[in-house]
Amino acid sequence: MGVARLAKATVIAPRSEYVQVAKALAQFEDFHPVEGGPQNFDPGVQELTVKAVRLFAQADQAVKDLGLQLMPGQIDIVFRGVKIPKSSYDASSWEDLLTKAESRLSPIADEVKAGKAAVQKAQKDETDAEVLMGSLRVVSEFSADLAGLGQVSLFKALVTVVASDKVTELMNSLPGALFVKHEVAKDQTLVLVAVPREEEAKLDKTLKLLELKPLVIPAGIPQNPTLAFQRAKSDHEGAIAERQKAESMMSEAKKKHAAELLALRELSDVARKTLDEARVSGGMQRMATISGYIPAKRESEFNRIFGRWMVHVEGLEERSEHDGVPTLMVNKPGLDLTQPIVLEQGTPAGHEVDPTPLVSFVFPIFFGMMFGDVGHGLILTLFMLLVRQRSTGNMRKWANIFLVSGISATVFGVVFGEFFELSFQNFVPIPPLIEIIRRSAGSVDTFNFLPTPWAGVNLVLIISFLVGIAHLITALGLDVYQAAKEHNPIELWLEKIPVFTMYLSGVGYGLAFVGVGFSFNVLSSSRANPLLGIPNNVLGAASIAILVPSMLVLLAGKSVAIATGKLKGGSALGALSNGGLEVFERISQFMSNTISYVRLAVMLLVHAALLLIVNLLQPWSNPLMIVPWVIFNIMILAFEAFIVYVQDLRLHLYEFFTKFYSGTGKPFRKIFPDRIRVSVEWH
Repeated sequence: MGVARLAKATVIAPRSEYVQVAKALAQFEDFHPVEGGPQNFDPGVQELTVKAVRLFAQADQAVKDLGLQLMPGQIDIVFRGVKIPKSSYDASSWEDLLTKAESRLSPIADEVKAGKAAVQKAQKDETDAEVLMGSLRVVSEFSADLAGLGQVSLFKALVTVVASDKVTELMNSLPGALFVKHEVAKDQTLVLVAVPREEEAKLDKTLKLLELKPLVIPAGIPQNPTLAFQRAKSDHEGAIAERQKAESMMSEAKKKHAAELLALRELSDVARKTLDEARVSGGMQRMATISGYIPAKRESEFNRIFGRWMVHVEGLEERSEHDGVPTLMVNKPGLDLTQPIVLEQGTPAGHEVDPTPLVSFVFPIFFGMMFGDVGHGLILTLFMLLVRQRSTGNMRKWANIFLVSGISATVFGVVFGEFFELSFQNFVPIPPLIEIIRRSAGSVDTFNFLPTPWAGVNLVLIISFLVGIAHLITALGLDVYQAAKEHNPIELWLEKIPVFTMYLSGVGYGLAFVGVGFSFNVLSSSRANPLLGIPNNVLGAASIAILVPSMLVLLAGKSVAIATGKLKGGSALGALSNGGLEVFERISQFMSNTISYVRLAVMLLVHAALLLIVNLLQPWSNPLMIVPWVIFNIMILAFEAFIVYVQDLRLHLYEFFTKFYSGTGKPFRKIFPDRIRVSVEWH
């Protein structure tokens, strides 16, 4: 559906001109290089690649040093209206572009580097001052000058701070030493120890065993502990001021250069990625070659841009899952709505159909069926309009999904006649097509279960089953279509078609079963089927006539093909055993898959039930209940919208995609990646 036809293009140019080829590739953009070729690098492009890598490393480091976010947070974008500025660059060549980027980046990077160094130095100075101040705090009342201790020649003397309960142990360990004690805190004692020079080693060993350190006051400040503490305290305050000044300068640099620095980082990033791809230039010495895939519809444009060199373009009509050809998904605006959802399952591979257009139509319908309420649908729509207006890129795509889903919920709210689970007809004179809530004056509103199956909740349940059947038939039909495209007749006739006809006839038999009053004897009644209008016995007979052969082919088809030599590999008995398991698995799978779609009705009823409970607050008659009523409605909207989205996603990923879609393809990768912050004009 939305997979572009590709062509394989090869460009051959003299190596002296290959740098210009790299520029032309960036201009064209939609070029997916072939992988696995000769890994010889063109020297000219290699040099540019190295320069781009260096610029990216420089920009990336500056971004990290300033603590910049590569992208603003979603909350900032939606609620604070943060915009992503875009910078424009024009260049005549890659060399010109990188030179301009370097001229802008270098002064910014140097400023950030210098600012970071200043902050680090200020932080270190503050830490050192704080450590020294902490060491001196406990001895700040000791007023003796320590400078002369190291000048004694016959004795080794030092001062240390000892826990009060270890003083005795220290003194006992050095019986011949001289001790002077001074209590400086409740549990800390300043001790002056002096020993003869010949016992210096013993003193050092004792201090080490007791985990004590000599009190050393750095040179350049008073050796009197009291004066030293005052000096350390002053230095610490100065270091704090210097650190705050340096951090303030970095904060100013962040505000001043953030936008341009992030743009330069992105520019250097796409440059290094593009040049890294383009530098692979074939194995010839004098000529450079590069091959890749391009959209076939752009072949004439490719020939025009690369016309000065040798160009060869060949179409790719047939594809397989393992040929290495990438997949380029192209859908018209509107039909590409749910492409992010499809890509969550994977990129289409080989002959796979791109289900995006179909999912873009069905996904909002399912959401609306489960979330049908005019009030909640309008709030969701308006909120997503705000998100869409303020967002870009992938976030805008997801906003579009929920925007259309909100519109669908509003439309289905009109169908069900619900406005915050009040009667929509009370506000707008439009009667509901399907009334799911029975409203009675003076009594509590209840669900509208009627004896007839063609009204109220019963009708919603029937519609959910029928929608599920149509959805599954579509998936199985696509599976048959893809098998036919792959030209595998054994797989097509012995598995894909029997599975499709088995489900289709099983649905017919099920309708006949219901039409005759839930009886397996579907051939006994000629009464018209209430849904299809044809006699139940005719419907039942036709269904059985298709169902039984389909099951037999699925059961024994491959076994017969192996026995007759039409299918190689395996044994006929093993294939028959697998066929039996396949039939049983398909029956249970089809039943569970079909029943799973009842969630379309169940989620609608859950949503309605929650609002019925909230409406018991009666805010229209009690103003005090208005605020809680609004809060509960917002909570229900957020919670139910998420749950409904998950259920919608499940119906597609587990019930729909599993029938025909593997998503194991290789996504088409532009040689010049998409940009968010920069645009490049080549001239």
